[in-house]
Amino acid sequence: MDTVVIGAGLAGLAAAERLVAAGVAVTLLEARDRLGGRVWTEHSSDGHAIELGAEWVGGDSAAHELLARSGARLVEAAGRQMRRVDSGWEDLSNFPDVTSELVRRASAFRGADRSLLTALDECCGEPQTAESRTHLLRYVEGFHAADPARLSTRWLAEVEANQPADASELRVPDGVGRVVEVLATALHGRCDLRLGTVVREVRWRPGSVEIETADGVTFRAGSAAIAIPLPLFDPGSDEPAAVRFTPRLHEKLAAAQLLEMGQVVKLVLEFRDPFWREIGPLEEMLFLHDHDQPLPTWWTPADPSRPILTGWAGGPYADRIAGMSERELLDLAVGSLAHALDLPRRDVAARLECHHFHDWRSDPFTRGAYTYVGVGGVEAHRTLANPVAGTLYFAGEATCGDGFNATMEGAVRSGRRAAADLLRGSGK
Repeated sequence: MDTVVIGAGLAGLAAAERLVAAGVAVTLLEARDRLGGRVWTEHSSDGHAIELGAEWVGGDSAAHELLARSGARLVEAAGRQMRRVDSGWEDLSNFPDVTSELVRRASAFRGADRSLLTALDECCGEPQTAESRTHLLRYVEGFHAADPARLSTRWLAEVEANQPADASELRVPDGVGRVVEVLATALHGRCDLRLGTVVREVRWRPGSVEIETADGVTFRAGSAAIAIPLPLFDPGSDEPAAVRFTPRLHEKLAAAQLLEMGQVVKLVLEFRDPFWREIGPLEEMLFLHDHDQPLPTWWTPADPSRPILTGWAGGPYADRIAGMSERELLDLAVGSLAHALDLPRRDVAARLECHHFHDWRSDPFTRGAYTYVGVGGVEAHRTLANPVAGTLYFAGEATCGDGFNATMEGAVRSGRRAAADLLRGSGK
């Protein structure tokens, strides 16, 4: 039996690993010139890991298992959540846990699903909840990279029960790219890997697929596992890396419309020294928030002595700076950080050594960072994950439920599930 896996992010790699272990002849096609997809670790001039993609790891997860297999070091995130206020900084570590209570109240409605913004207006409009509402909305915009006016309240309740922010409490000083390395090692010499191969069309009938690439090459197999980001799944627009299906998969396209792609712009700034630790209230910070700035969130590295800060704009914040040049984004980042640290902009700029950045919205091979569920879409992942005619199988974080979409855990789980579906369908 032979199969083609389209996409060599974590989902595609995890699927390919299980398939080759079962004796399947696998051709793995990847549009980029690297493996890993939305896991992307670069290294600074001194060899330290720079994360331009996924970064935070849960302790009880498939990603954790793979990192442990690779021998990577994992450390628990430590430090304080700080917020810039007019009088200086506020320690959010002591802020009451209002998120879970507001989510509980917002999701207690009967009837049809509704957006978080609508649900909060209905359940929690009293003046005494104003600060808590703002805190929850900022959390949703940042952590979930979501628009609260579109995000499903039912899904938010599910994800907060199964995979809240504090479930991903581990850092990988060596870089989460180690999870890609361990999967790639398992495939070495055991599958036909084609990097720089952009798939244009999947023509299929039961028991047979023809996959045509942008350079006119056709791959034929008895089945295919599709592990591509949601925006590239047969979109109506003319995306350069879109994968089109013939015949079209109308039920899956309808389900995809119920999911949303969260947008993220991420910048990593390297400085001469960790000068922020000289600011008394910020000496032990892990996160620093300044929600009036274009880049509203910053965090320190796994080793807090390293002179690096990561800036993050998610959801509506990322939408507002869409299309800016690298120079414009860097200028916004330095200004945002200076305000958050209450320092003159020129002082921050003078200490800057170099920067790394990625605008996931503009990335032609993802068109976004990770998914969240729109109103009415809580079950959409099931439709996306269902095999078609014993021939097409589907993976990717968008196809994973139980609140695990948008995570490395969800990507690995989905790849393993798609591989298991394919093996069952083939009688193996």
